[in-house]
Amino acid sequence: MRTVRIAGTGIYTPTRSMPTGEVGAMLNLDLTQQIQTGGIRVKKIMADDEEASDLAVYAGMQALKNAGVKPSELDLIIVSTDTPDYISPCTASIVQHRLLAKNAGIFDTNCACAGWVTALNTATKYIMADQHFHKALVIGTYAMTRFLNWQDKVTAPTFSDGAGAAVLVEDESETGGYLGSMLYADGYYWDYLGVYLGSARLPTAESVANQEHKVQYNQNKRFPDVNSVHWPRLVRETLAQANLTPQDADMLLFTQVRRNTIEGVMNTLGLPMTKTHTVMEKFGYTGSACVPMALHDALEQDLIHSGDIVVMTASGGGYAMACYAMRWL
Repeated sequence: MRTVRIAGTGIYTPTRSMPTGEVGAMLNLDLTQQIQTGGIRVKKIMADDEEASDLAVYAGMQALKNAGVKPSELDLIIVSTDTPDYISPCTASIVQHRLLAKNAGIFDTNCACAGWVTALNTATKYIMADQHFHKALVIGTYAMTRFLNWQDKVTAPTFSDGAGAAVLVEDESETGGYLGSMLYADGYYWDYLGVYLGSARLPTAESVANQEHKVQYNQNKRFPDVNSVHWPRLVRETLAQANLTPQDADMLLFTQVRRNTIEGVMNTLGLPMTKTHTVMEKFGYTGSACVPMALHDALEQDLIHSGDIVVMTASGGGYAMACYAMRWL
């Protein structure tokens, strides 16, 4: 049976770091409790001459090297980002050009921080359904500090920059590879959190001049704790597609926005924290890049082995969610 496996991963983190406590001092806030419960101890900030495509290229190069795949062998490149270099063309076009991946089809996905897991699912379906696709590079890249209001007490301490990537290749395994996936969304919350200016709807130059093209949240709209509610459900229902339960899983990776949320979800699933991995402590929160960054770090620490069942769950503004399960090959 034709399936897929992840042949290699890669990440990129900017060299500039800012401790979360230092951000708190700028805002005249004591963030000690937030750091202890949420886990975000540092911000990674891209250089002035770096763009989302730069981060993506660096992560993609590492993933290709680790996979032993040449850029010219790629059939598909998907870049997941809500901080693209441009509205048009897609960031994937820049990445393809710089990687010299001349044979790869390209497109971007954007469902905010759920984007990479959604893109992983999309690339998987291309390879499994179409004999013309054999190898794909899936990248999540996040350049959100460019859109930060550094005086905002909610977003300024939270968002970092970074990129994570994985190379998917076809496989004929009868026992491993792709197991199942799910998408879930509730568009009622489209206006709760986002970057709302600088688009076709509000393209004015004045918004940039007035520093209004920043990530914003709606203080008048209560946002429920959807991760605690839906992550356990998505994990259960995704694994059920392969007649498995959460107890069968060996590694579960989640959007890295709050460690205490991950702890609560693992408790709901009846699983120990040894079956998950967090990286917000050293990379900050990197949106669509955070799940592949956590995956790469877990592999680097030898926490994932052949035969392990790995589940990746992500959520993003809008809101949108995605879950993906595979048996590691």
